[in-house]
Amino acid sequence: MKKRFLALLLVLTLLVGLMPAALAADTVDVAALPEYAADADISTGTAYKISTEESLRAFAAAVKADDGNGTYAHAGVTLYLAGDIALTGTWAPVGSTATYVGDFFAGTFDGCGHTISGLNVQGQGLFAAINQATIRNLNVSGTVSSTVNYVGGIVGKVQAGTIENCSFSGSVSSSKSKAYVGGIAGGLYSANVTISGCANTADVTGGYAGGILGFWKKAATIQNCYNTGSITGSDKAGGIVGQLSSGTIENCYSIGDIGGKASQKGGIFAFSSATVKNCYYTLPETEVRGGTAAAATQITSPEGLADKLGSAFKEDTADANKGYPILVWQAGEVVQPDPRIELTGPATLWRTTNEPLPQATITAACKDMDKDTHVDWTVTEGAGIVTLETPEGAGAANQSVIVKALANASGKAVITAATADGITASLTIYVIPQITTVQLEGVVAVGETVRAKINVLGGSEYDYANFPALQIQWRYATQAGHYEGTYQDIAGATGYEYTIPESMSGNYLTFRFYDTVSREYKTLSSPVRIASAEEAKLKADASALTLDTSDIRAATTIALPATGSVNGSAITWASSDSSIIDPATGVVTLPGSGIRTVTLTATLTRGEATACRNFDIRVWSQAELDKEAAKSELQKLVERLDGTVTLTPEYGRDTNVNTMLSAKIGDSSIAVSVSKVEEVYGGAGIAADGTITYFFVDPNTTPLVHNGSYNVTFALSKAGATETLQVPVVIGWDVQRVRDTISAEITSQLTTEGLCAAGDDPNLLTQDLTLPKVIDGKRWALISWTSSDPTVIAVSDKNQQTADTLFDPYVGVVKTPTQDTTVTLTATVTFQLTDAQEQTVTVSKVFTVTVKGQQTNMREQLLAKLDAGFASYGGLRDAVTGLPLTQRDGKYLAANDIHFPTTRDFGVDGKYTPVTIASSDTDTIVPPDVNNAARAEVYRPLPGEAAKDVTVTVTITDSDSGVSASRSFLIAVQPLTQQEIDAELALMAAVRAHYFDGIRNANTDAKNILTDLHPFREAYLDADGQLVWVYDIADQTNRGIVPVAMDGWTESEQWRLFRSTDPDVISHENLLVTRAAGDKTVTVSSELSSETLGKYAARYPDNKDFQALSCQPVSVELTVPGTEPVTPTPVDPTPVEPDHKALSVTFQLHTDTEMWISPSVIGDLPEGTTAMDVFRQVLAANGYSYEAKGSYVQAVIKPDGTKVAEFSKGPNSGWVFRVNGEFPDVAMQDCRLSDGDVIEVFFTADYMDEPGMFLPFTDVTNHWAYSAIKRVYTRGWMVGMDEKTFAPDQQLSRAMLAVILYAMAGEPAVTGESPFTDVPAGCWYTDAIVWAAQNGIVCGFGDGTFRPNEAVTRAQAAVMLYGYAAFTGADVTARADLSAYSDAGQIPSWAMDAMQWANARRLIVGRDSSHLAPNGGATRAEMAAILSAYIGK
Repeated sequence: MKKRFLALLLVLTLLVGLMPAALAADTVDVAALPEYAADADISTGTAYKISTEESLRAFAAAVKADDGNGTYAHAGVTLYLAGDIALTGTWAPVGSTATYVGDFFAGTFDGCGHTISGLNVQGQGLFAAINQATIRNLNVSGTVSSTVNYVGGIVGKVQAGTIENCSFSGSVSSSKSKAYVGGIAGGLYSANVTISGCANTADVTGGYAGGILGFWKKAATIQNCYNTGSITGSDKAGGIVGQLSSGTIENCYSIGDIGGKASQKGGIFAFSSATVKNCYYTLPETEVRGGTAAAATQITSPEGLADKLGSAFKEDTADANKGYPILVWQAGEVVQPDPRIELTGPATLWRTTNEPLPQATITAACKDMDKDTHVDWTVTEGAGIVTLETPEGAGAANQSVIVKALANASGKAVITAATADGITASLTIYVIPQITTVQLEGVVAVGETVRAKINVLGGSEYDYANFPALQIQWRYATQAGHYEGTYQDIAGATGYEYTIPESMSGNYLTFRFYDTVSREYKTLSSPVRIASAEEAKLKADASALTLDTSDIRAATTIALPATGSVNGSAITWASSDSSIIDPATGVVTLPGSGIRTVTLTATLTRGEATACRNFDIRVWSQAELDKEAAKSELQKLVERLDGTVTLTPEYGRDTNVNTMLSAKIGDSSIAVSVSKVEEVYGGAGIAADGTITYFFVDPNTTPLVHNGSYNVTFALSKAGATETLQVPVVIGWDVQRVRDTISAEITSQLTTEGLCAAGDDPNLLTQDLTLPKVIDGKRWALISWTSSDPTVIAVSDKNQQTADTLFDPYVGVVKTPTQDTTVTLTATVTFQLTDAQEQTVTVSKVFTVTVKGQQTNMREQLLAKLDAGFASYGGLRDAVTGLPLTQRDGKYLAANDIHFPTTRDFGVDGKYTPVTIASSDTDTIVPPDVNNAARAEVYRPLPGEAAKDVTVTVTITDSDSGVSASRSFLIAVQPLTQQEIDAELALMAAVRAHYFDGIRNANTDAKNILTDLHPFREAYLDADGQLVWVYDIADQTNRGIVPVAMDGWTESEQWRLFRSTDPDVISHENLLVTRAAGDKTVTVSSELSSETLGKYAARYPDNKDFQALSCQPVSVELTVPGTEPVTPTPVDPTPVEPDHKALSVTFQLHTDTEMWISPSVIGDLPEGTTAMDVFRQVLAANGYSYEAKGSYVQAVIKPDGTKVAEFSKGPNSGWVFRVNGEFPDVAMQDCRLSDGDVIEVFFTADYMDEPGMFLPFTDVTNHWAYSAIKRVYTRGWMVGMDEKTFAPDQQLSRAMLAVILYAMAGEPAVTGESPFTDVPAGCWYTDAIVWAAQNGIVCGFGDGTFRPNEAVTRAQAAVMLYGYAAFTGADVTARADLSAYSDAGQIPSWAMDAMQWANARRLIVGRDSSHLAPNGGATRAEMAAILSAYIGK
């Protein structure tokens, strides 16, 4: 095999030679020590040097078997290698794994940094096995090639011990399947093993192969080690360990190749449940598997690796290891002290039946620390196996402890010693029970394998796997020797098993072993004769003969073999009862009864030898089968019912508990009978036949128990099988006896006369009744009362509202009826002592009385109210004209909706005396659908149809009495005429044609709008046929053409009846005009309907005439001249067209995660363009589409079909839009754009999280100024009174307005003192007022005060805002004519210019059309609206 690291080995060997003597010999003068020889004294504490190959081989030969006594194990002996040794020839390992564990090397072998080279071994390594030994400071090179298990460069098998600061180079291999092979050690056999500071450069090949260790299934510690050799494992292969089930691997690395199964190899290990810390490997195809903390890292270079691994490593400055770190001791440097504890003590305690229990002393030696360091001892494993005691004279250091076995305990115990600094060491001790008996298992015949079975104290078998191995010696004697007691050892037969050869036929076989407890040989008490080959064959057939001896439960035939299955021995059969099992045929006949055991005897014959086998078989009769099935069924039934069933008999239904339980079981084949009755509470009874006697005691004795309770044991029987089941039975009251008692003691005391007030006649009652709840204090029976007519006699508990009056009588409250009324009163007596699960016991008694009726008939009173109401109102009236309907031939003639008298006319309160209207023909006359309404809709028949007679009934009802009175009216509804319809169509056409006339106000030319327009309420034709426009509700005729709500207004909420295309110039609804700098063209539109015939459009959707009278669109284009004069152009007299300035805006569309349409400029847009116009245009241009409800966008779809819809990311997700970074307060269709606006339409996952979208205040949600408040709040000009309150209707103070203007100016720095005596320094408003005064925005009062807390007047607000506008350089030249306001004279002279300017700017307008209220206060909401108007769109 190619030695890739030969150079490394040479360099490292040279480095080791430089190791300081203090480290190599542990301060011992090695040269002065005696040379080891075959006859050396190897008692504890001795030390020798080994300086020659001869001495080394003498040492190897001296470690030999001694029946487990360990005489030659060299325990306590230290051997020092005095120099390098080059071996010649084949090496015989130190010790052998074939010996007792106690004979393994147990001393200390210190290589002193020297090298043993030329190792050539076909065994298990330099050392075959060690136990409690230490091997350190040793370098070995050579070849280990084996065919056995446990193969390592240094040690093959480690029972327990330490290997530290060692290295191996060369090769290590084993051809044995699944062999444990490692560069340092092959396999470990206990948890008390540490391998540290070791390096392997050898190639390792085996079953479980590892650079340091091949395999161990228990805990071990491997630290500060590395591997550079190539590792190949047929089962598992790892750079450090092939497989380690537990323990710790830390500060290790491997850079060698790893070969083997891809799934069973790893850079550090192939499999482990160990804790892995700070380990590294290089192979990219491998990984670390298992481990409680797989902290292994793949590396590609040695850079920084030495620092990561810690102080045990240093940089490879000589490049001897391809630059990868080497161990400090390999570099010849002094290794830092390694404080540690070394424990000395036995590995085994033998437990016997004699006292005292076994014990031993463990001694701790503190290394590289104060030798008198105090040690604490604990049992860290096996606390139930041993206990610890401190020996006398242990001293302060406490460096010894007595380990005592506990009674009846055996197994593994781990004893741990620890210093206060956290240094620990552990020793494993096995407590093994005394060997009691031995047995021989198996067929003792030629060719058979028998086994020695060794039993220990307590009856269990010796734990061969975990206890020390026993040396078995098989022995034999001839027949003569057997009688004489002369036995001989069988050469080579020393295992637990022995296969008997032909030569042993006829001899007697036994075995023995040495018991170290009794110190004597134990042997088999009764040697066994070894059968011949023929006898063996016969025995083999006998042993192999099997017969199914399970119970037979059905007629069948048993196959009875005639020859042996192994060697063909002849078999004959006999039966102990041939009537049941016929031995000749194997036919089985079931017995007539019971279960019969039949013995079948097989006689095997081979030559003259015979052998017999008996087989006992139970055969069941059918009766027993049925009984068993029934018993199983009953047992399952009992298991199911046990603890889950309680019988609670119901009086009148249940009479026998047997019957009740049978019903619950639901199987008539199961007989139920009472077996035993145990009384818990008496008062009831259960007879032997299950008959129930229900519970009863005198209720007047106030019994504590209200039922009888019994535990009843039932016998459940079926097919001869019986099981018992205990069931609780709770028996309630004997209902009939209770009722009899109630009748005798309670209801007999109730009489009709006794209920009535003194002198009151039960046949003509006028006073309230007394209805007892309790009779004679007997609260075990409470009386409740019901009335057949609560409207006449109501049962009241008003006298029972306190604890003291809870049992006082009820009151039968008498309410005088309209007429004499007979009422039945029912007294129900309820027994109070029944439990919740029982039926309620009641006894009733009925009493009949008559209540005297009212003297005046309620119905007549109601009719009188009806008649009086119609008389005062004038009958029925036309809802359009207001005139009474004409009567003809007993009918009212109706052409329009009908108005009836109101509840006020009838003189009633509709809440308690509701008025309802009913119609016999609801298609023609539609009555109101609520009480107390006074108008009914009339739908006249169509032209050409006959008139319709409809009866309308008006009813008044007294809610308390339920008495009603009605009056009916026959109404003739005349059909429509085409002439009427045509006339209404002509009126509609005229109104639409003259729409501008209806709104023009003082304006005369639609192309020259100079003042406010005036929306109209109605248009109609007067008697002269002239079109009349109505502006006041008082002037409406209810029979003209009116503007109606337009589609989409509810979404916008900016307009309803009158809509403007440019509300900045002509406002929606009130049509106020604000002139811009340049001319503006604005369209005002409405929808018109006929007041009388418009409603027919919905009923007759296919009638064109009716459709033309409902929701007809109308509009007019108006021109509002600009405020800047236009210089006439004499050359071209063509009239100047209004300014149609083209707009340019920026648009973008995105979701919450992705940009869909990047920001892009959209130009050449006409004035009046809305955000919705741009949205539609851009989406169409980019292949997008959308879904909407009105102007509310519900979803947007990309060209590839990707759809993002509202609610797709939660209940608050959806599409929203911003203009210039703010959320407008109008829908997209009403959001008019200005030049340069930036529109952003985007999808939000939660609109509640979008800043600026909602106000935080709870008192502005539905306020008229919400939009204005939002605009000024988001700009930081106005804030709330607190986090949740804006106080919109609170009066604004002068200080507040100063602070608002100061915020609008950006809160510039203020210097100087306040000019006002009442504005001190440090107030919340001081800086704002000082700044406003310094910039001419406020002046204060003549007395030198500012009066900051006074409410600001509208005139003062105008002056302050005027001053602010002038301060900012805004145009303040506009002036309005205020003469139309009746209170214009109240404007202070100092405020006139400001008020004219503010009115011209539409900042402060009239409270109504004639009042400006200059000295009235301004609320915070009004100021928000003024500021919003000031900043414009």
